[in-house]
Amino acid sequence: MGSTIDAHADTNNIKNDNLSTALESSHIFGYAKAMYVGDDKKGGRLNQSTLGFGGKIGIETGNYYGLSLKGAWYTTQDFGLNSTNPKKVDAYMFNLNKKPYSIIGESQIQLRFGKNLATLGRQEISSPLIDSYEYRIIPNLFQGLTLTSKQIDDATLTAAYISKMSGLDGLASFSDFRSMSQQAYTSLMLTPGGVVDAKNGETIDLSKITGNHGVIVAGFAYKKEYAFQFWNYYGINTLNTFYFDGNFKHKINHNLLAGFDFQAYRVSAVGKTQQYLAQHHLNADYWLSGVKTMLNHSPSGWGSAFAYNQFTGNKYTVTANGNWGGYPEFVGMPYVYPENQGVSGIARSHLKKWTITLDLSPYGLKDKNFIFGHARINLDESILAGSDIIVNSLIYKAKFTPQLSTRMAIEARNSGNARYNNKFIAMSLRYDF
Repeated sequence: MGSTIDAHADTNNIKNDNLSTALESSHIFGYAKAMYVGDDKKGGRLNQSTLGFGGKIGIETGNYYGLSLKGAWYTTQDFGLNSTNPKKVDAYMFNLNKKPYSIIGESQIQLRFGKNLATLGRQEISSPLIDSYEYRIIPNLFQGLTLTSKQIDDATLTAAYISKMSGLDGLASFSDFRSMSQQAYTSLMLTPGGVVDAKNGETIDLSKITGNHGVIVAGFAYKKEYAFQFWNYYGINTLNTFYFDGNFKHKINHNLLAGFDFQAYRVSAVGKTQQYLAQHHLNADYWLSGVKTMLNHSPSGWGSAFAYNQFTGNKYTVTANGNWGGYPEFVGMPYVYPENQGVSGIARSHLKKWTITLDLSPYGLKDKNFIFGHARINLDESILAGSDIIVNSLIYKAKFTPQLSTRMAIEARNSGNARYNNKFIAMSLRYDF
C-alpha cells in the first residue's frame, strides 16, 4: 500500500497557549547518511563508483494555539573522494551536473485543529504518485499546501495543491524548486527542431508547452482489517492520473498469513499537453494494473510473494512512469529508454516478480531481514525489440538501534540491450536524531 500524505510526522502535538512555552518545546531533528553506489556497466560503457555523505538537520517549534513552524536544511557531499570524470559518477547522488549541493528543503507553517492539519510551504510528502522517495541522500521535496483530516475513524482524507518540487525525480533540476509541469517526466524525446528522435533528442520540458503550473491532489485512504485508497492527481495542462489499490490479509492458522493486493492507475494527457501530442499524432493515455499475492510463515521467518504488472498503450503512447517521484508499481523496472523514432519503451510491457523474504527475528536477530527477488520484464517486441530484462536482486536491511540502520541492495540485470545489462550495488548507513 502507498501511504497518505503525512507532512506532520515530527509535529509536537502538545497545544500551548503560551508563546514562550511553545518555543521552549522546540526540538532538533534530522539524519546523517553515508552511501556507496557502484554500477558495473556492460557494452563498453564506463563503470561508476560513487561515495556520498550528507543528510538533513531541522528545527520544529511546539504548538501555539495549533500553530507551529518547521524548517530543515539538506546536503549531499563527496568531500573530493569521487572521480572528476562525470561519466564515472552516479547520476542521482548529486545534482544534474553531478556536483554536490545543499538546499533548504523544508520551510513550513502548520496549523492543527482537532484531527485536521494544514501545512503550507516546503515539505516532504508521501503518496502513491507524488512521493519524497529517498533513494540516495536528499529526497524529493515539494512546495505547496496540504490538508489532511482524520475525522473518520481509520481513514485519512487529503487535499493538496503542489506547486513545485526539487529532487532526483525532477526533470529540470535536482537542487532547485521548479514548477510541477517543468519537473514532470515523460518519455518523449525531441530534437531542438521538434522532431521525435530518441537517439539524438532530449526529454521534453512540458513547461515550454503548458507554462508553469502545479498539481491538484485529492486522496482517501482507509486502513483497518483491510486497506484501500483512492487518489487523483490533476496536473494543470499536463497529466491527470487516477490511482487506487487495496490490501487484504487472511490468517490461515496461527503460523500462516496470506495476503492479496491489487492496484491500477490511469494516466491521461490534459489541456495543452493533450493538444500538443495530438498535433504529433501521439497520446499519453494508458493504464497500469497489477496483483500481488503473499504467504508468510511466522515461526520460521520465511515468506514468499508473486507480483504481476501490465502496461497498456501502443507505439504512439508517450509514458509518464514514476511521475513526480511516485513508484507504486508492485514490480519495479529500470528506466527504459525509447529508441530511434519510438516514444516509449514500456507500452504493452508485462512484468513478473517472485520474492522470498527471510525475517531473522525468530533467530534472535530482531529488525534484520533479507529479500531475494527474481523479476522478468517482457517488453513489446514491436516497440523495443530484443530488450527484455531479467533482474536478480538481494536486499539486506537491519536496524541496530532505534536511530542506526543500514541497507544494502545488489542487482544483476541481464538483457540483449546493453543499456539494461549491468550489475549494481547500493549500500547506506543512516543515523536518525
